Amino acid sequence: MKKELERLKQIDKELYLLKGMASMLYWDRATLMPKKGLNFRAEKLAMLNKQMHEKATSNELKKVIKTLSKPNNYKKLSKIDKLVVDKHQKKIKKLSKIPSIHVEKFSKIVMKSAAAWEEAKEKKKFSIFKPYLEKVLALKVKEAKLINPKIHPYNVFLDDFEEGMKYEDIKIIFGALKEGLIEILNNIKKTKKYKQQKDLLKKMDFPEKSQEVIVKDLTKLMGMEADRSIISTSVHPFTLTVAADDVRITTAYREGQPMFSFTSTAHEAGHALYELDFDPKLRYTILADAPSYGLHESQSRIWENQVCRSLDFWKFYYPFYKKQFKCLKNTDMRNFYELINQVRPSFIRIEGDEITYCLHIIIRFELELDLVEGKLKVKDLPKAWNKKYKEYMGITPRNDAEGALQDMHWSEGYFGYFPTYALGTLYSAMLFTQMEKEGITKNIRKGNLAPIHDWLHKKVHRYGSTMLTKDIIKRATGRLITPEDFLSYLKEKYYDIYGVK
Repeated sequence: MKKELERLKQIDKELYLLKGMASMLYWDRATLMPKKGLNFRAEKLAMLNKQMHEKATSNELKKVIKTLSKPNNYKKLSKIDKLVVDKHQKKIKKLSKIPSIHVEKFSKIVMKSAAAWEEAKEKKKFSIFKPYLEKVLALKVKEAKLINPKIHPYNVFLDDFEEGMKYEDIKIIFGALKEGLIEILNNIKKTKKYKQQKDLLKKMDFPEKSQEVIVKDLTKLMGMEADRSIISTSVHPFTLTVAADDVRITTAYREGQPMFSFTSTAHEAGHALYELDFDPKLRYTILADAPSYGLHESQSRIWENQVCRSLDFWKFYYPFYKKQFKCLKNTDMRNFYELINQVRPSFIRIEGDEITYCLHIIIRFELELDLVEGKLKVKDLPKAWNKKYKEYMGITPRNDAEGALQDMHWSEGYFGYFPTYALGTLYSAMLFTQMEKEGITKNIRKGNLAPIHDWLHKKVHRYGSTMLTKDIIKRATGRLITPEDFLSYLKEKYYDIYGVK
């Protein structure tokens, strides 16, 4: 048994290191690599991914896990080692049910599907993407049935992204969330301030060099350690973990969107803090990760929204921020705060405001669930998409690029992924509400964000995936997931901004 345990730890470490190497190659590709290096980089990444897959599904690992999971051996393991064995056992069981021929077929169609999506979006024609999405969907449903034919396919998908969550639960949660969001949005739309608002920041000059000063200051303020992390630029902001002491984030500077670099940096730095805070005991193990995408998302959303978009934050930060930009000379703090928190229903999910963002997610969840259940045909997706946008947000896409071709998730087979964005938003509101109850958030107006970071480390970060998300949230807040905290937060903040009575 001792021999098998040592080998398991060695394999875990090898997988951890290979994953870090792949992350390093991806980071370089997105930030520094010359364009002509793409084909060689693709070969390197393919080789590493193949090695990781083979190692994670090897007969050697299967034998090791089989030996360690025997009752007499299992009871002698430490709590951490038991969790490592359990996680590997579940992963192996799932992967072993998917024939290699299916994996190969799916990989090939996904490559074609992603390319078709790009072409379809560029030409604004869903018909180009339609036949590929039909094939991807059919293969994903088949895969779900191979893994577990006794449960709903969507719950099989969810298990990859939000373990422990069921689509039946999400329907109830999102139903209440949707009703509350639409009510808040409609109340705001009736106000004089909403009808007369203008995007004044879009016309102001925010030099990129000054934005860079703010970005660096913000990451320092949030607690990102300079000797354990780095920030660069890329087309789309992201976070990558190379190792426990090497986490990298990117931001982006967009013309006409002066706050994009600020909010995207706060968002990605939130992800980075999570990755940097796992208990050292979990290093090199399969447990050095978040238990779900939703919980990881909560750590970025809480910094981006509840902290860095708050009135308390700008009360202390605006004087420093204003000094960096001459265009704000005649703009007072309250006016600026209201400008960066304007509610503007749009077709672009990643640019959605706090109120409409989750409506984007709910629409995608409802549509993909109908697709999986066969209630909606792929050919009818654009029409169904447009109908929901009109019903929920009062806007109608002018073309397929603004509509059903908005995101590339489905082209890559990521069914069950979208709900995690909204679930993460709800988790963040619950955690922030608890911090308010404990008096932690009062430090924001003083410019001291360390207590927030410390609280999140203690209540969320350090656990890695040693527990399910629902258990971490329950332990931190005393409650299971609910949309109530988020809806209350929105009403308090936005009814004040828009003068809703």
